[in-house]
Amino acid sequence: MARRKNPVLEADKALQKEGEKQALLIHGAAAIAMFRHWGWRKNRILDMLDKVEEIWNECAKDIEHSMIEMCEKETGIEIQCGDGKTWKDLHYLNHKVDPGRMTPAKWIYMRRQQMKWMAPQVVAGILLALHRKCGFGYERCARVYAQICEIQQEYNQDPQKVAAACLEETNVRIRDKIRRK
Repeated sequence: MARRKNPVLEADKALQKEGEKQALLIHGAAAIAMFRHWGWRKNRILDMLDKVEEIWNECAKDIEHSMIEMCEKETGIEIQCGDGKTWKDLHYLNHKVDPGRMTPAKWIYMRRQQMKWMAPQVVAGILLALHRKCGFGYERCARVYAQICEIQQEYNQDPQKVAAACLEETNVRIRDKIRRK
C-alpha cells in the first residue's frame, strides 16, 4: 500500500521550490543587469549577493518582519505582486494581522498564496541590498528592477537560461550562490 502524502508538507515543499526558482531567476537577472548596465564585475556582484544573503538571514531571525516590509521601511519602495493587495493586508507578510487558528486547510491555502509573493520578496532582498550596500534610492532601484524584468523577458522567464547566461557573461555561478543559502 502506498503511503499517503502529507498535504501540509507538500505545500511547504512547493513553496520552497518556488522560492528557489525565483531566487535563481531574479538573482541571475540582477547579476546580469549589474554587469551590463552598471559596469559591475564578478567580485562586486558576489559582494552584493552576499549582502542579500545577510539580509535574508536577518529577516529569518525576526518573525515580526517580512522582506517586503523591511524594504519598504528602509527604501520607501512598496513591492506588490500585482493582485492589488499589499503586504500590510497579509498575515504571512505582516505579523500584526491575526490569521486566526491555523488549521491544516488554512496552512495549505496560505502556502499557495505565499507562492505569488515569492518573486516580490526576492526582489525586495535585492533592492534592500543595493540600498544598504551602495546607497541606491528609489530611482536607481526602479532602474535596476526594470533591467531585471527586461533580462527575465529576454530569457523567457527561464531560470536555467538566466543562470547559464549569468555564468557566461559575469562568470558568477548563481546556482552555487542560491544553494548556499
